[in-house]
Amino acid sequence: MRAATLSEAIPCKVPPLLYGEPQNVPIESRRPPTASLIPRGRALFWEGEEQPQKIEIVEGVVRAVRLLENGNRQILAFYWPGDVVMPTQSSCQQFTAEAVTNCRVRLSTVSGICHNSEPCGARQVLADTLSLVISMTQKNSIARIAWFLLRIRKHLPEDPKRPLALQLLLSRADIADHVGTSLETVCRTLAEFKTKKLIDLPNRKTIRFINLQGLQRIAGD
Repeated sequence: MRAATLSEAIPCKVPPLLYGEPQNVPIESRRPPTASLIPRGRALFWEGEEQPQKIEIVEGVVRAVRLLENGNRQILAFYWPGDVVMPTQSSCQQFTAEAVTNCRVRLSTVSGICHNSEPCGARQVLADTLSLVISMTQKNSIARIAWFLLRIRKHLPEDPKRPLALQLLLSRADIADHVGTSLETVCRTLAEFKTKKLIDLPNRKTIRFINLQGLQRIAGD
């Protein structure tokens, strides 16, 4: 059964304080929510669909995915809070956008597609894809995983329960499908990084970076 698209997203009921509204303001005078909630796993739009609006990621993570002829998937890019997914120059989107986590997004119209001030969505993904291709051609799988961990580190939120730890919002499968390796290789490499005290993994959804210079050497940066 096909997942609902962005037009069917659930309106996000956000506490007024998150929008800067004092709680004592009468309900009828408060500003209505300006974001929509996209549940984890739901498609914001599908490859081949028309999506004329730009989508600002307010909270959560979105992945850009293309299905390959053999049935596997390639994750082209990830969008983090503050990123904007732009419409594409062609009549339809070139990838599927899926919510990795529960997300809040804000929709708005664009003055035109592919203006200099509002770049084409296809160009956004192309930039990330070129960076990924360079990594794949010049680095082995272990180096690519180290490169990717360093790349996403700035986007990961702090874990409130564990000092100096970050929430690893992406699954091992997502990491594998982005850097072009197997799930087993990702799991084994993360375990090796932990043994070498480059990182710590308090649980499957938490990571602590211990030796950044060591990771940079492995990544070849």
